[in-house]
Amino acid sequence: MQKFFCCLLIVVASNVYSQAKSQKVKAHSLETIQVKAIRSSANIYQTGSSIDVITSDEIFNKGYSFVSEALESLGGINVSQSGAFGGTSYARIRGASSGQTLVLIDGVKVNDASSPDGAFDFSNLQTFNIERIEVLKGSQSTLWGSDAIGGLINIVTKDFQMGPKYNFFIETGSHETFKLGANIYFSNNENNFQISAFDHKSKGISKAEENDGNFEKDGFGSRSFLFKGKLNLYDITYSTNINYSESDIDFDSYGFITGVKDGDENTKSNHLNWTMSVKKRVLEDKLDNILTYARSSIDRKYSLNGRQNFSAEGKRDFIRYTGNYSFNPTNFLTFGLEKEETKVLIDSVSTKSLFLLYELKPVKKLGISLGFRSDRRNNDSKKNTIKITGFYDLGNDWFFRANWGEGFKLPTIFQSTFFCCGAVTANKSIKPESSEGYEVGFEHATKDMGATFRITYFSQDIINQIDFSFTRGVYENIKRVSTEGVELNLGYNKFENLNISGSYSFLEAKDSLGVSLIRIPESKASIDLSYTISSDSRFFFQINYNGREKDTRVTLQEWIRADLTFIKDLKDDLVFFTKIKNIFNKSYQDIYGYGTEGASVYLGVKVNY
Repeated sequence: MQKFFCCLLIVVASNVYSQAKSQKVKAHSLETIQVKAIRSSANIYQTGSSIDVITSDEIFNKGYSFVSEALESLGGINVSQSGAFGGTSYARIRGASSGQTLVLIDGVKVNDASSPDGAFDFSNLQTFNIERIEVLKGSQSTLWGSDAIGGLINIVTKDFQMGPKYNFFIETGSHETFKLGANIYFSNNENNFQISAFDHKSKGISKAEENDGNFEKDGFGSRSFLFKGKLNLYDITYSTNINYSESDIDFDSYGFITGVKDGDENTKSNHLNWTMSVKKRVLEDKLDNILTYARSSIDRKYSLNGRQNFSAEGKRDFIRYTGNYSFNPTNFLTFGLEKEETKVLIDSVSTKSLFLLYELKPVKKLGISLGFRSDRRNNDSKKNTIKITGFYDLGNDWFFRANWGEGFKLPTIFQSTFFCCGAVTANKSIKPESSEGYEVGFEHATKDMGATFRITYFSQDIINQIDFSFTRGVYENIKRVSTEGVELNLGYNKFENLNISGSYSFLEAKDSLGVSLIRIPESKASIDLSYTISSDSRFFFQINYNGREKDTRVTLQEWIRADLTFIKDLKDDLVFFTKIKNIFNKSYQDIYGYGTEGASVYLGVKVNY
């Protein structure tokens, strides 16, 4: 199966470049592709880092309902979910743990402060109202601090639209699923406001694998609200974002001996992310000053057989000053100060940070960036990190890029305070996790983005990885992890009615004993086809391949899943869509014992005014 995907991608690549030579170059759309998560105005083809961007058009065209589904389509990212429709879902970038993946929503850190390793649970994060998903692979600690050893995922919500505008959509389908969402925009050149609401309900399927005799359906309910506002007064921009979501999700039971079986468990949670910022340009518009305050909180309540048996609550507040100074069109300096306070029940920690990023182009085709960050927790634990990146324009739309960087992750509150199994106190001497890694790659992209190619080799070592020691009953620095691999991406969009793209990634992730890490397949691939039937009708077809991977008790077999979306423009402001998930009803598992969604059909309409 792995050879099949490799061969198919090679055929696509050869076809791309045999035809691309005869194609005429169109407008320079390449120059407009930028991301917010790199904390600069650089084009993604003018950085030394690997960056993937999933746009709102891709999300709609491919029928992604959850952010985790979109992430699963990317090479180098592994998503594990304990059952469809709200099962706990974690993402790992290039073999790093889920707690080493930093997640932002509109630039606000949303990793769960109350969870043992601080990982973000994607189970309730849906794609409604998302403008794009930015993924930066490799350590991003120099820019964003702790939790970014593996990389960073930044979720950017939809921006303001000019004039009063309204849009809504409704969708229904398999498993008694119903979705309803609406947006209202009021915008002009100076003032912008947006209000959004979304509701999603489903009877769901059994979280436990149905092929093991589990047939009780586990329901899913989710609601979210978003308010965004921007006001310009006397050349000062004031903005605020309020993002609230709540969920009600049924689960099945897990036992060490029995495994996953039908059960009556439930989790109710709510998340609140709130941001306020003030922006002012000075020194003849050469210096942008941005002052930001943000709060992220989560409150979860667990119940068994209708009675609450556990709860968790975490809160994170931070204030940040960021300055962006332009010396000239080829020299930029980004600098800033941060203070973050994290609280879980009665325990809290405070981290103060300073960061610098200098970007320059010493010659026309060469770009270099130098980054430094210093973090100090509770005026005690201190960590400094450095990152160097570079790119070189080889000509004819070819680029070479490389980077080397350090990363770190500070112990979570849970890891610093938990003890059991005979221990009399928590381990107060845990060291931060540290990493060092590099990548090199070549990239090709015509200026009209009609043909794209990217290949990347990466390697990273993580030391002092924190894990629980059952011998001592506390968390300790007991692991060393090494990862390396290759990622390949291809795209060709110059056929008359057909666009094709694909990705393949090979990853080895092992501990110090040479044992492969669980839930990380060596090989992973995807192929995307879009076919335009007419000016108002189009198909989108996606195939995802996941290779064999170890789990806690068994080795999970490789699998292939195919999805199909059909979109029909009924009028300029009315769109009909239908999507079929898992067309061939493939049975597979992300995590041993938990089921996944079989063949399912959904349809809906989208209206814009």
